[in-house]
Amino acid sequence: MTELEYIIKQISKTNKKNFENYVVTRIWHGINKTDVKFTTQQFVNRPNGHALTDMFFPQFNLHIEIDEPFHNKQKELDLNRESDIIEATNHKIERVKITDDINFINKQIDYIINEISALRTKNIDENTFEPWDLGKEFNPEYHREKGYLDTKENPAFKTISHACNCLGQNYKDGSQRSYVKSKVYENHNIWFPKFYNNDKWDNWISDDGLTITEKCKTESKQKEHFDSLMNSSVNRIVFPRSKDNLGFTLYRFKGIFKTDKENSSIENGIIHRRINNRIEIKK
Repeated sequence: MTELEYIIKQISKTNKKNFENYVVTRIWHGINKTDVKFTTQQFVNRPNGHALTDMFFPQFNLHIEIDEPFHNKQKELDLNRESDIIEATNHKIERVKITDDINFINKQIDYIINEISALRTKNIDENTFEPWDLGKEFNPEYHREKGYLDTKENPAFKTISHACNCLGQNYKDGSQRSYVKSKVYENHNIWFPKFYNNDKWDNWISDDGLTITEKCKTESKQKEHFDSLMNSSVNRIVFPRSKDNLGFTLYRFKGIFKTDKENSSIENGIIHRRINNRIEIKK
């Protein structure tokens, strides 16, 4: 996928929402910088369910919400939703209120464009701006050259092989192994869990990303699996399988986890706690 195709796909998700389409396209064209990344319909976990924000700029942790007229009837719901998003992400939210006055709408949009431009300039001056490059975003060699993975930057890979090879495994494309012993990091395994209920496993991660619960559903293997982990001191480098907001499967780094043996049980599941949100990539 080229950067142009990516941008068109993001904008196309607003095609049937006239006001949203107007605001999103005007903001994007107003910024006029192809090194700035945006997404539309950005998924955000909430304590009960999830939210989809209308536009998101990950380089600046900034969400844009577009308040069409029907929002006047659900102000309390919107405030609760916004509070949940801020608490879950520590990101900022800007709102664009839709009225019949196009000049008023454009004034709000111009304010957001200026805010993003100022943030970009500030980050460049402070040498903290990471230009968007779609070719590098999922490239193992880019992350190896960078020297680390950090959950704060939300790194992801398109395949299990790419994630493994970023950490020195040297696998061929097509590997579907969900659990592998690291060749580079002593006493660590690389884990690719699915956080949804299936025939063999019922695994989930807490909303804050700090705790993973792992439950084996095959009764004949439950005790054996539990005992093996209780007798192991191996930590897990975790890349859960997920989908991005365009529907593509990704394996996103969630940190290094250690088994909490004291609070684990066969009945309630094996608990893994995050002990590090960053891993240094060994050359």
